[in-house]
Amino acid sequence: MTEESLHSRAGIGIDFGGTTVKIGLIAAGRILEKRPPLPTQTFSSANALIDAMLQEVEALRALHPTTPAEAIGVGLPGLVDREHGIIHGLTNVPGWDEVPLRDILRKRSGLRTELENDAKAMTYAEWKHGAAKGRKNVICVTLGTGVGGGLVLDGRLYRGAQGGAGEIGQMGIKANGKPGNYGNKGALEKYVGNRQIVDRARELYAAAGRQLDGEVTPLTLEQAAKAGDAVAIALWEEIGTHVGFQLANLVWLLNPDAIVIGGGVAKAGDLIFEPVRREIANRCSAVLVEHLAIVPATLGSDAGLIGAAQLGLDAC
Repeated sequence: MTEESLHSRAGIGIDFGGTTVKIGLIAAGRILEKRPPLPTQTFSSANALIDAMLQEVEALRALHPTTPAEAIGVGLPGLVDREHGIIHGLTNVPGWDEVPLRDILRKRSGLRTELENDAKAMTYAEWKHGAAKGRKNVICVTLGTGVGGGLVLDGRLYRGAQGGAGEIGQMGIKANGKPGNYGNKGALEKYVGNRQIVDRARELYAAAGRQLDGEVTPLTLEQAAKAGDAVAIALWEEIGTHVGFQLANLVWLLNPDAIVIGGGVAKAGDLIFEPVRREIANRCSAVLVEHLAIVPATLGSDAGLIGAAQLGLDAC
């Protein structure tokens, strides 16, 4: 814990994932303490998991009486009505339809509570405390099981009319490509999501007359490319080109001063960043690219937790 953290306003962040719920006390963009994660799928109902979340919130408050939490922020992977505090549904977590989570947490904890989409919470964290700190116009993209994103425009987190702005993964890269989740053929995440990367790898290795043995994941494919495997190198070149193509379109639309790329797939480093940067440079005016920072996220898996807490504090 730093001196800065000791004298900063504190908030509780809740990062709600498909497999676990992480809860922590945050001050000045730093985690003062994290509670043991709650396994999402082991709870019989939304109410049972909410009870467990509130128990962890109260545990944090009891453990840190000299650093009182002022607010709760919750980042959620699904359809969230931030204005009314209602969850319409969560990705890969059944039983969370039309749950008024904000009002439940506010009433039972007594703390100001805010809900936000998880990718936007991650964006907020990287803008306030991470790779995009000090920037005014930011595109953030997360590459993992799916592809999420968020926007900061003119120094404000941009949500759009229904809170759906920044869903970069649902934007098409091919007019008649693979079917998307919403009828949007050729959506980016149907080409660069974790499962899609593995499927594409099997195709490329088969075309090269080779068979993949054992467990295949983006990490094993990254390791193969770094070891000089030509097929794996070509795979990452293709992935980076797809992402760069999409981001180039957004550079023309939004003229950002920073693009932050996070998520598990982004851990491939230069394997993906080099084709991304090259594609953007080849497709955009030098005037737009000259001062554009294209950087990896710096807060890692804690970004959602930090961003959610900061959103709750900033709403106070």
